[in-house]
Amino acid sequence: MSNPSPVLSTIIFVFTLQAILLSGLLLAKRPRSQSNVFLALVVFFFALMALNIALVNVLISYDIFYVFRYVQLELLFGIGPALYFYTRSITDQGFRFSKKDWVHFLPVALEIVFYRTSIYRLGADGMYDDVPHPFTSIYLAEQWFGILSITVYTIFSLRRLYRHHRWLQDHYSNIEDRSLRWLTLPVIVYSGFWIGWMLLTEIDRFVFDRTLREYYFLPTFVGLAVVTCWIGFRGYMRSHLQVDIKQPEDSKTQVNPPNAEQLQRLNELMKSQRPYLDSDLDLSRLSELLGLNPRQVSALINQSFGQNFYEYINDHRVEAFKERMSREDRDRLTLLGHAYECGFKSKSTFNHVFKKATGQTPGEYAKAQKNKSE
Repeated sequence: MSNPSPVLSTIIFVFTLQAILLSGLLLAKRPRSQSNVFLALVVFFFALMALNIALVNVLISYDIFYVFRYVQLELLFGIGPALYFYTRSITDQGFRFSKKDWVHFLPVALEIVFYRTSIYRLGADGMYDDVPHPFTSIYLAEQWFGILSITVYTIFSLRRLYRHHRWLQDHYSNIEDRSLRWLTLPVIVYSGFWIGWMLLTEIDRFVFDRTLREYYFLPTFVGLAVVTCWIGFRGYMRSHLQVDIKQPEDSKTQVNPPNAEQLQRLNELMKSQRPYLDSDLDLSRLSELLGLNPRQVSALINQSFGQNFYEYINDHRVEAFKERMSREDRDRLTLLGHAYECGFKSKSTFNHVFKKATGQTPGEYAKAQKNKSE
């Protein structure tokens, strides 16, 4: 066990208590949504783990560490299901948590029972003995199964986030307010944390005889507490956003293959009406202008240009920006002002899309055009 550190323990306490407060605010928010409930559970489970570590150091300071094994609660088997059902709730508006879904949380109940047994207490304490206790192997097996559970559910969660992002790009030209990319990194961090933690502790135990523990134990959980607090705060703030995301069309609907006449209508529409200048343009609106089914328009863009809706529309916006940079009155607006006039909704998206399409930043392109005209 690492030596107690008042400073690091205090930092962990501060961030974990804030995270627990945020989980309570998410549960109390009205109207209550199932996505907020599951996010509150995710934040609470991780905060609880970090809080336990801080508690360890307090008990060590008072030389009563033996009390900890009677109160410790690491709900590893609850993290994965809570994370998965959170991502499912925010990516599928039609999803409703049902009675049969409770089976995913059954291991949590078994885990709580396990932590109240002598098998857990003796097995966990036995890790720090020169000769491990016979129950230690059972304790480690439970821990590794918990890590496996988190990893499996994380894979399914990331898969849902990826599919959701791809669906958004097929239906919207601006996805900043709808994208869940902010959640991807914390999900990966959460999963990677436990795998890295278990591997590091085992290497330290068998190779370095626990001599590295002072360098990684508390700092690692400080990082966990900070990330947990951040995701709780970010999730709480985003829960205030009411974003209208229309559900996908029925994939079983029969759609006729795109034809030359439809492609001509699309090209003429983009030239004459320039609908891409509308920052809120989506697939449904473009389909209305063309008088076609949204799935027909999506297939038309995919097959004719090898792009999704997001890429297709933003390429037109890039061309509109380049056309503006060739004008003599280009200095009447800033580069971002021109971007907004072309239909972009944020500076970050504009910079990313433009660099991807041209290989240059907007500033570099504008400077080159200005030098060319002088």
